[in-house]
Amino acid sequence: MEAVIGLFVMLLGVSHSVETYCDGRQDGAQCYGPLGGTVVLQLMTKASERHKYQWFNKNTLILEGRRNIVLSNQLENRSSFTASDGTFRINKLSRTDGGEYRLISFDSHGTQSENRALQLTIQAPVSSVLLVPECLSLGEMKVSCSSEGAESPQYSWTLDDHALTHSELLSGNTDTNSITLKQHVSGKLVCSVKNKVSSVSTEVKISTCGVETYCDGRQDGAQCYGPLGGTVVLQLMTKASAAHKYQLLNKNTVILEGRRNNILSNKLENRSSFTASDGTFRINKLNRTDGGEYRLIIFDSDGTQSENRALQLTIQAPVSSVLLVPECLSLGEMKVSCSSEGAESPQYSWTLDDHALTHSELLSGNTDTNSITLKQHVSGKLVCSVKNKVSSVSTEVKISTCGVETYCDGRQDGAQCYGPLGGTVVLQLMTKASATHKYQLLNKNTVILEGRMNIVLSNKLENRSSFTASNGTFRINKLSRTDGGEYRLITFDSEGTQSEKRALQLSIQAPVSSVLLVPECLSLGEMKVSCSSEGAESPQYSWTLDDHALTHSELLSGNTDTNSITLKQHVSGKLVCSVKNKVSSVSTEVKISTCGFIFIDCTPPNGTHISQWVFAANNTLCIEPTTAPTTITATPAVVGIAVVCSQKKKKKNKPKEEDDQELTYADVKIMQRPGRQMQQRAGPEVEYGEVMFSERPRQSVRPAEDECVYAKVRKGR
Repeated sequence: MEAVIGLFVMLLGVSHSVETYCDGRQDGAQCYGPLGGTVVLQLMTKASERHKYQWFNKNTLILEGRRNIVLSNQLENRSSFTASDGTFRINKLSRTDGGEYRLISFDSHGTQSENRALQLTIQAPVSSVLLVPECLSLGEMKVSCSSEGAESPQYSWTLDDHALTHSELLSGNTDTNSITLKQHVSGKLVCSVKNKVSSVSTEVKISTCGVETYCDGRQDGAQCYGPLGGTVVLQLMTKASAAHKYQLLNKNTVILEGRRNNILSNKLENRSSFTASDGTFRINKLNRTDGGEYRLIIFDSDGTQSENRALQLTIQAPVSSVLLVPECLSLGEMKVSCSSEGAESPQYSWTLDDHALTHSELLSGNTDTNSITLKQHVSGKLVCSVKNKVSSVSTEVKISTCGVETYCDGRQDGAQCYGPLGGTVVLQLMTKASATHKYQLLNKNTVILEGRMNIVLSNKLENRSSFTASNGTFRINKLSRTDGGEYRLITFDSEGTQSEKRALQLSIQAPVSSVLLVPECLSLGEMKVSCSSEGAESPQYSWTLDDHALTHSELLSGNTDTNSITLKQHVSGKLVCSVKNKVSSVSTEVKISTCGFIFIDCTPPNGTHISQWVFAANNTLCIEPTTAPTTITATPAVVGIAVVCSQKKKKKNKPKEEDDQELTYADVKIMQRPGRQMQQRAGPEVEYGEVMFSERPRQSVRPAEDECVYAKVRKGR
């Protein structure tokens, strides 16, 4: 059984950086560099023609030189200038690298001979492209092309290597990310996504909409499979003309009945057909209820049952698409995951360059699982195939060996260099080899490289290294721990006399392979965010929120150079954790929102001031009542309590035994209109009246300072 839609994803290799080139030899040149990647700027034809030159970025001097000699380079940890061809290479580009660059040249008299500018724009490259076909109700096919990460993407489409035509395209332009194809269209469909710094293409082999399976049901007990939403063709007999009368039952219900080539009834005629000439029954738009036992009963001309046999039909969701995701691990191995969307009971298989994977290529995982790990040296065309009983889809990715690359200028004695474990280091040993009569590079007192001018005489690491005489760089690939240590360069003049001897120290460090960002809401609405970096040695952390450094008003605890921070309750936005060490840098971003807490500040009727963070969904504090007032029917009589409090007050001019009573509260009577209903309010309407007190004999027991007298107030009807 063959799938109708097969997906083949074509990526541009697995790479940790994108490189662009720009000729900046004309004033006002517009250049583009890939975020996180490399740009090569052509500043001049060759530096030897210029007596002196200065290279500025936003009025800051970053490069200065005289002919072939570089006097200073402010970006030397991630850039290099090649005097022989006048190119300036900047690695690990960030947003701050964008802007105006200006080159000023001087002649031998110190007079300015040239002043020109170029504009560098930093743009996020296209990292991957996903192509998703979708069958519509009338058999058309909508295809969406999504590009991850790209800024200002431009789309283009081809079918079988030609531009789409009006006869093939139902709707959508070929410069958009979504098109709809007419019902008859099939072939190799390619979506290409590009911007100023990168280009990625994805390919899918499409056929007309609908997955179809075939099953020979001429043997009793046949096991058949049909694709959910698709079509199954059941072979019931060789030809109907040989059967006097026949009935097809599904779960004891006759759904098809006929005599020889004549169909008497078909309960599924709106989505099925029976072909008498070859005895096949086709059911379209299969659903779950179509599954179960089907039974064919055949009668001879006497009405006697001559045959009774069954088949079992199982409905299964087909594989609709497959995604292949490669991931470099800390030691240079590559883990590749294959995910199949929608498929029931998927089975996986893998090939590399059209052959089955071998033990020498496979580090872990079986080739019948959805995840494998490849050894460090493996590269080529990797294919994951996913199938079940009703469909089969394959996805392809071109992989290269995992590798992070670093550069180190070793032209000064005692240079400290760093190389990524499993990756590549480029050591700048000299400006150019042609100026050196003879040279030797030693590692731990063993000569690993020897040459004369532009000729390499020997290279002990030739299976994984190369020396470029024109710019004096030595490149070592697939770095291991044993590559670390002291390297010493010894040069000799034409008479064989040692002219120079200098050393550099190379440290091997595991790069950051991946970063995981995990936000966690705490009990009072704060958010703790942890940033974990897999494999990295000596990682350094930094954080930003919406592209700015975190402030004290946003940060509750933790420093921004640690792997865990706690944010205050109100903080939301795009949070980025960047992890770097001497050989690599990886950033991960997550969009965070508040944990659902709100700050309340109020004083309710009970007089208790409330000022705190509370979970909004469960909050019952500081909320104004919104319910309608309750209607109460007045009772025939109302009983109220009046509280009359007196305060003992001493008068200076009276005898000690004579004290006056001072009226503090008056009689309280509840007012009500007869025969009416009244609404419950915050407090009843009251009427105040005077209460008179007469003197009374002194009590032998001294009363309290304040006394309250209670009295009932009755109001009749």
